[in-house]
Amino acid sequence: MTNTLDPTSSIVASYPLVNPQTERYTTPYSLVFTTGGTHFLAGADSLLAVFDVSRYGTTGPVERHATIPSRRKKIVGGGVGIKGILSALAVDGGGMLAVGTYTRCVGLYGSEGRGETVAVWSLTDENGDGDSIGGSGVTQVLWSPCGKYLYVAERGSDGIIVYDIRLLGRKVGVLEGRKARTNQRMSVDVVVTREGHEVWAGGTDGVVRFWKQPGSEEGARGPVGEFASHQGKFEWC
Repeated sequence: MTNTLDPTSSIVASYPLVNPQTERYTTPYSLVFTTGGTHFLAGADSLLAVFDVSRYGTTGPVERHATIPSRRKKIVGGGVGIKGILSALAVDGGGMLAVGTYTRCVGLYGSEGRGETVAVWSLTDENGDGDSIGGSGVTQVLWSPCGKYLYVAERGSDGIIVYDIRLLGRKVGVLEGRKARTNQRMSVDVVVTREGHEVWAGGTDGVVRFWKQPGSEEGARGPVGEFASHQGKFEWC
């Protein structure tokens, strides 16, 4: 942890993530703070680790949650989970944690990741998979300000998938034209406006594109505007 108000300062605190059985360090691939800021979560390979900000140094996570169902749960006919590297995390204002993986799965967990599994689905099961937008692993998940919609961005994809969480992950549509067919993480963000909110996304061509009220219409939608960040030019589509 570093102090963003003083970029020249040294590390304020460190939090080790070590496998208790092998004593090897586990690589985290994603991080997110809880809404209260007292804890943060780290996503690893089929693992969610919860850290207390006030407990640093040699102290590890205060909780560990495997995203793969235990053998016992499977035997008794229960247990739903996801396997793979947890590459993206996002917590909404109501405490729902969204998780995305490089294996193209999305999961929802209650109590900011410390509760039960709410829903799990695979992007490869979607109708129209392999269409023009592509996709080879989740790199970012974002909540709408109202908490009704979840936006999923993937590497090697020219689009952003929109889900209605009120119906436990029903696919609403796709925001096309992102221009991000690369394995690098291309950033996406949600911007609050007077009318509601917009989704902004950067492309490999140096152009930022945006879509207004992304969950208001079903089906595929193109951007309504764009600007070249390296030239300062703005254009309506």
